[in-house]
Amino acid sequence: MSKSFRNKGQGPIYRKEVHCSLSLASLRIHLYWARSLCLASCFLFIAAHRLPAPIVEPEEKPTPAPEQSKALRPKMKRPTESAPSEEKAPAKSETRTKPAPPTASLGPARFDGTWIGKINQGLLGHVRTTVTIDPTATSIELSRNLRGGSRRLTISGNTASWKSGAVGEIAWTLTPNDHGRTAQITMKGLLLNDTTTFVRALTPEKH
Repeated sequence: MSKSFRNKGQGPIYRKEVHCSLSLASLRIHLYWARSLCLASCFLFIAAHRLPAPIVEPEEKPTPAPEQSKALRPKMKRPTESAPSEEKAPAKSETRTKPAPPTASLGPARFDGTWIGKINQGLLGHVRTTVTIDPTATSIELSRNLRGGSRRLTISGNTASWKSGAVGEIAWTLTPNDHGRTAQITMKGLLLNDTTTFVRALTPEKH
């Protein structure tokens, strides 16, 4: 009697335990399949993104015929510069036909005439001075501030030289420039030295 009572008492409890174990097992199975489906869907989604794009071959365009390409090119007009070249030609001829600058005279005529300028005379400063060379370029006449008088002239190439002073202690040189209108004058003495430019006068001046 006691065994039967125990079996009757444990029957419903056992059934409940079996039912609970079955429900837990089915829940685990459902969770496993749900997890598998999620993983499979994620894998398919990632694989679809990684697949390369389909290769599409570009359509080959037919090359245009040479005649068509020539027809499409615009015709370039050749610039006509005949008129400007004709206008420029006279300018060149004008530059060629320009007269050459007058050259200085040769020989004694290169030094002939009256030369005017200012020379350093110490305390008196730069005093206006004139020297006159005769047509034969053998003598030179000095102005009053140089004690006047005539001195013997010596020609050496392009330079004329003479001496002045009480005993000839002052040496002078006159070198005409290329155009012959000006000359470089040098004076070298015991106390005074100077280099200046004289201008040739058109007509001889009286002293």
